[in-house]
This record gives sequence, C-alpha cells and structure tokens, in this order.
Amino acid sequence: MQRLFFIRHGMTEYNLAARIQGGSIDSPLLPQSLEDAKKTGQHLKDYGFEHIFASPQERAVETARLITSQFDQAFTMHYTDDLKEFGYGSREGTFTTDWRETSPDSFYNLRNRPDRYDPSDFNGETYPALIARGSEAIHRAIEQFPDTDLLFVGHSIIWTMTLLSLIGMDLKDLRSQEPLANTSISELGYADGKFTLTAWNQIGHLQ
Repeated sequence: MQRLFFIRHGMTEYNLAARIQGGSIDSPLLPQSLEDAKKTGQHLKDYGFEHIFASPQERAVETARLITSQFDQAFTMHYTDDLKEFGYGSREGTFTTDWRETSPDSFYNLRNRPDRYDPSDFNGETYPALIARGSEAIHRAIEQFPDTDLLFVGHSIIWTMTLLSLIGMDLKDLRSQEPLANTSISELGYADGKFTLTAWNQIGHLQ
C-alpha cells in the first residue's frame, strides 16, 4: 500500500490573530512554528521521501523547507497551484469575527454545511472546485510516482476537504472532523484505486 502524508503549514501571524488567510495572501510563520516544522522533519526523516509536493504559498514553502532541512536523503520538491489554500475572495485578510457578525448564515455554512456554502457575493471559491483541484493534484502525484510513499505540505481546508472526499465522505459532512492543527500529520493509504484514512491530525511529534 502506498502511504501519503499530509502536513498543514506552521502557525502564522494571521492564524494567531484569527484573520482569514486563503489562497491569495500570506503572513509570516511564528517563531514556535519554525521549531515545530523542524520537529516534524525529525519525525519524518526515516521515511526516506524522495518526492515532496507543496503549495507555492510562502507559509507552506517555508514549512516544507524546514521539514526537509532535517532529511538526510536526496529529494525533489514539486510545487503546484492546485495545492493552494481555499480562496476566500475579498474576505481574505479580514477577521473571522467580522464575517461571523455581518453574515452569520454564510459563516455557519462555511464551517458546518459545505453543501450550502455560497461564496459568490465575495468572489470566493466553492468547496466542489477546491476538492476537484486538490484531488487532481493528489492523483497526478500518485500517477507520477506510484511506487513510493509521498509527502504533501499545504493547508488546513484543502487537506480536510480533499482527504475526506477521497475516502468517500459526503460533501455535507466534510467539515465534521476535528480541525487540523498547524504542523499536524494526517495520512492516507492508497491501493487498488482506493483511499483509506489511516491517521488524522496527529500532533504527538510536537511534544
């Protein structure tokens, strides 16, 4: 069985401030996140990953750089826009409290009912569009490198929606799992065209 590992980037200044940080903007990693990324690399170094796939957004790039700084083996980095975070349109950079207060139904559906979420008023991305590009990126990586375990470094919502969709969960239920922590590790197994969830939101390596 091929093993696919998914890391959320380290915590950023915007994460700490509860500001919306989607697919078009970035903010710096916090000092603790630099250490957490290195701990993640230490935990993963013995897997011998030869190919790492990452979002090209700076918070994911820096997290991937710090993780792989702990590796001894040669590896190749692959960056793809398909792994960018969910697009929130004109809401990116604003505070989550503002969204919750000014558009409570929209905010509720964002967090609880993906099947009812409509971001057209602020030119945001839909959940089905996010899942489509995330799934395509993962399938493409598997097709390129079918005989080796793969490491992916990216973002919370794209991992949540894509991974749970790949194991067959309905759209309306895709936000029902616990949120992914920064620098957490989740894992899918892939064999005979099917995905299985083998780990979700693991953070023991950060202790």
